[in-house]
Formats: sequence, structure tokens, C-alpha cells
Amino acid sequence: MRKAAITTISVLFILLFIACDNQADYNECLIKIDSLITLKPDTALSMLKTLPMDSLQTQADSAYYALLMTEAKDKNFIIQTDDSLIQSALAYYNRTNDLEKQARAYYYSGCVYRDSKKKKEAMTQYLMAQPLAKEAGEKRLLSLIYNNIGYLYYAQDWNEQADSIFQLTEQMAIQLKDSILQAEALSQQGLIRMEKGEAFYPEAERMMLKALDIAEKFSNIQLKRNIFSSLSQLYNWMEDGDKSIEFAKRNLSIQKNRATCYEAYKFLGSAYYQTSQYDSALYYLQKSLSTVDYATKAGAYMYLADIAKEQGDLATSLEMERNYSAYLDSMRKSRQPHDIIDAEKRQQITQQKKKYDSSINERTYFFLFSVGIIITIAFFSSKRYRNRAKQLQKDKNKIATEQASIQEQYRQLRQELQHKEERIIYLQNEIEKYHNDETQKQRLCSELNTLNTERNSLLKESFNHSDVNNKMKHIILSYQKSDKSEEAMEKEDWLQLIAETDRCWNNITLRLQSEYDLTEEEIHLCCLYLTNLPIKHLGYLLNCTRDTIYKKANRILEQKMGLSHKETSLKETLKSSI
Repeated sequence: MRKAAITTISVLFILLFIACDNQADYNECLIKIDSLITLKPDTALSMLKTLPMDSLQTQADSAYYALLMTEAKDKNFIIQTDDSLIQSALAYYNRTNDLEKQARAYYYSGCVYRDSKKKKEAMTQYLMAQPLAKEAGEKRLLSLIYNNIGYLYYAQDWNEQADSIFQLTEQMAIQLKDSILQAEALSQQGLIRMEKGEAFYPEAERMMLKALDIAEKFSNIQLKRNIFSSLSQLYNWMEDGDKSIEFAKRNLSIQKNRATCYEAYKFLGSAYYQTSQYDSALYYLQKSLSTVDYATKAGAYMYLADIAKEQGDLATSLEMERNYSAYLDSMRKSRQPHDIIDAEKRQQITQQKKKYDSSINERTYFFLFSVGIIITIAFFSSKRYRNRAKQLQKDKNKIATEQASIQEQYRQLRQELQHKEERIIYLQNEIEKYHNDETQKQRLCSELNTLNTERNSLLKESFNHSDVNNKMKHIILSYQKSDKSEEAMEKEDWLQLIAETDRCWNNITLRLQSEYDLTEEEIHLCCLYLTNLPIKHLGYLLNCTRDTIYKKANRILEQKMGLSHKETSLKETLKSSI
């Protein structure tokens, strides 16, 4: 049985080890690149591009490489629309318990879908990454996830939800001391305030300028573009054309590709429109129409319609108005908030299923582990029980022998005591007969005194071997060990204590009852005082505190015996009354 138990446990632990061991020994070069990817993404990307593919010897290395390549491209602002690379990494990490890399894989999968304009798929991946990043304790990754979720909410005109997310992102960025992320969150909050209306323009301006102040300290071109364009738009709405032109020009000046920066052209064109510089406005607005983005086209046609109207060209103005309405309608249709809702619902369902599957797996492992533990416990408990049973039987036999010995001693003591008492009575009678014979009388009195002394000694020894004294010892010992006792002094025990006390102390309880009219509880206390036990032990037997014992004793002295507790004690009074 022992061999079977050990074998079963060994198998179970091996299965659990296999199930839980998901750590991989990654290529050292990949680990080094990972350490650089946040601070030096361009260097990391170069290293990945020159890394020999034959150095990726395992599935773990291939998945790690795919994750890092996708992440490096994203951090270098390279648009990615092919998700095959990141999906291979995601498929691998979904089979492991490496939560950190699994969360990153979901996040960068969402970034690829974001670049592909697949908002629903992007939101799904971000929502999958969120709980994983939380569980892994990856606060920086979690802040990026929130930031991107905020962008998707804002793109769908869910400004209230977006604002809450960006506020949370800002708080996390401050905690992480991530100034760039803080500036992004501030800039987006400023845009949301701006869209609330004219009353919120000052707050929007404050947030955007604070974001710009942070961004100026870094070389993040993408962040500066976003802030410049936001400020240009804000000052346009505030009808401050000069500032709008200033920031629109700054935005255009840092564009990488002047041929395709259509939104920057639209912002500069609208800024020139604000200052009535229609020729310049027409030039840049016309350049922006080459875009495929509905929002940029709609905005450009709106300003072109206004310029044509200002110039008296009503036909062109009407045509531009129709184009504006058409692209505005297309823009609204492209924003499908139900896609985001579907993504959130699907993520909730996925999370519930994952929790359920995880719960099933955990219960399975727990069941197997429990079975192993139960078998082990059963085996050793059985052995221990048999040994314990033998020991208990020995202890039981020993206690029974001791109790029998005590009872026999008690019986012998009672017999000897009875003989002494009979002899005392006999001598007392004999003394009365020899009242004229002083010599014989003294001899008998001497023998009587000796017998009385022996009798008192036997009485005390008899009390020590009595059932009530043994019970009192058990109660006291229990309180000393565990501050409580399952046993307590019952009525029969008190009656036996009174009887033993009367034997030892010449019927003292009868005299106390007749002289002082003591209550039953007071008689019990007097009997306990005559045992010479410590006051603390008396408290165990009476189930009260030391102070209560002293108060009860003083009350007997003063109210029943008419004595002062300052001049004498109850014990002294009891012993002197014998």
C-alpha cells in the first residue's frame, strides 16, 4: 500500500508540473532586443531585421520574434495591415501561461487591426489584453491598452466613455512617469472638452498647451503632430485665425511625406479661411481632397462651400455643399458603434468562457492533487491511528490501574480512619473511668492525642485521594493548559466537598450554617478556602475572577460574621473557629 501511495503521488506531481510549467528559455539575442524596444525602438527594429532566421530554433523563439517585430514596427509608427505575424505569436502564447507576453500579443494584434481600420477587431483584442495585463501586473502595457480603447471610443463619438478612459490613462501615466503618454491623454481630453462647446474652450486650451509643453521636451514627431493639429482646430473654432495658422504651419512642417499629409493641408486651409485668405485656403483645401478619409473630405468641402458662397459663386457653393453632405453621411455610416458594442459583448462572453474553462482545469488539477493528498493522508493516518490506538490503550490501562490503586488506597485509608475513630471513642470512654487514677489517665490522654494527630493526617490524605479532589485537580489543570475546562463542579461534587470538609474540620459547615446563616454558595467558598488552594484556582472552580473571590470573602466577614476584612481574613477566621 505504501508503494502504491508513493507512486500515485509521484504521477500526480509530474502531471501538475507538466501542466504548470510554461516557462521557455528564449534566445538571448531576443531578450536583449526586448530590453531595448521601449527606449530605442529604431535600434531594436534594426537588430530584428538583421537577426538570422536560423537562430530561431524553437517555437518559443519564433513566437517571441513575431511579437517583437510587430511591437518594434508599431513603436516606429510603421503602418501594419498584415496580421499573420502577430497571430502566429498569439496562437503560441494562448497555449502557455506566460500572461505578460500573451497580453502583449493581444495588444499588438489590436494595433494591427487599428492600422487596418478594423475597429471591431481592434477593440476585441484590446479588451482581451486588458484583464491579462492586469493579472500580470503590467501597468505600462495596461496604460497603453486604455489609451487605445479611448481612441476607439472617441472615433465612434462616444466622448463620455472616451473621456473617462483618457483620465484614467493620464493618472496611470503620472504614476509611471510616462510623460509622452500623459501628453497624449491630455491632448485627447482637450479635444473632447473642445467638442463640448464654447464654454469649455479655455479648459481645452489649457490641457492642449500643457500637453504641448510636455511634448516639446521630446522628439516624438507623431505626438507633436497630433497636438499641433488639435490646437490649430481649437483656435479656428475660437476664431483666432493667426494662432490657428501658426499651429497648422507647425503641423505641416514636421510631416514626413508632404505629398500625403492631407489632414495637415485641411487644417492649414481652414486656418487661412478663418483669416479670409481665400486663395491660400483654396490651395490647401484642394490639396487635402486627394485623401480617402471621409472626415477630412467632408471638412474640406464644408470650407470650400463657404468660400464659394463668400465669393458669390452659388453654383459651386451648392455643389460643394452636396459633396460635404455626401461625405458627412459616409463618415457617419463608417462609424458603427454597434461594432464596438459587439466587441465588448463578445469579449465578455470570451472572458466568461475562459473563466469557466480555467475553473474546470483548476478543479481537475485540484481534484487530482486532492486525491493524492487524501491517499497519502489516509495511508499515514491509518498507520498513525493504529500506533495511536495502541498508545491510547496503554494509557487507558495505565490510568485504569492508577485509578484502581487510588481507590484501593482511599478504601484502606477509610478503613484505617474508621479504626482510629473507634479507638478514639474507646479511649475517651476509658479516660472517664480513670478520673481518680492520674497516671493511667495521662497515659490514655497521651495515646488519645497521638490518635487525634494520626486521625487528622489520615483525613487530609483521604481527602487528597477522594473523587472530588481529583475532579478539582482536573478542572484546574485544564484552565492552566487552555484557559477553559469542559468539566465543572456539579451539585454532587459540592456535597462531597462539604462532607470531606466536615470530616477534616470537625463539622465546620454545620456550625457556620447555624451561627452565621451562610448561603449554599458561601458554604462552598468556605470549604474551598480550607483546602489551602491558591485564590486563582478557587476562581477556576467557581468560574469567577480573583477580585470576585475577595469581594465574596469580605462580604461574608463583614455582613455575616461582623468582622473587618482589614483586621483579619476569612481563612484565618475559619481556622481559628475550629
